[in-house]
Amino acid sequence: MKKITLLASIIATVVALEACHSNEPQAPQAENPVVVNPNDSLFTVNEAGYNFQIALPKDLMIANAPEIAVNEATGELNIRLGEQFWIVATQEQMDLASIKHELEEDMLFTNKVVEESNNSLLVQRILPDGTTYDYSYQSLNQISGKPYVFKTSEEGEFSMESVNRMRQAISTVHQKA
Repeated sequence: MKKITLLASIIATVVALEACHSNEPQAPQAENPVVVNPNDSLFTVNEAGYNFQIALPKDLMIANAPEIAVNEATGELNIRLGEQFWIVATQEQMDLASIKHELEEDMLFTNKVVEESNNSLLVQRILPDGTTYDYSYQSLNQISGKPYVFKTSEEGEFSMESVNRMRQAISTVHQKA
């Protein structure tokens, strides 16, 4: 009987303590907290009006120093880590319909949409003879109220694995804290 009374007392104490703490003000939570993979490093970009953070793969950063450069002629921001990681960002308002229309107008490649979400496209580029050339990815984002387009560089030739690494990095883009 003493054990039951002791157990009931412990339960009552825990419930009372929980009730007391539930009225305390909670610290505000971030709307979309960014989770950085242990194999990535958070990198701050602050170049020519581009101002955001992105998680870049540590293994590529060890092998290749990140190259961050703005093309003065086009206004494009290039984030490059070696030959298999090259993201291009622009500050422009676009929609997926416009991007798809551009893909249809391509004179060299047939572009097959492999995966589509409400703000991104993963595309397989196919040569006229039916051979798969490579893959590309484009994502429409909003950062601090500004529209951005992030994509794999058209100058590179990327495997699905490389595109998925860039896609993962693009998914971490957020406003600097």
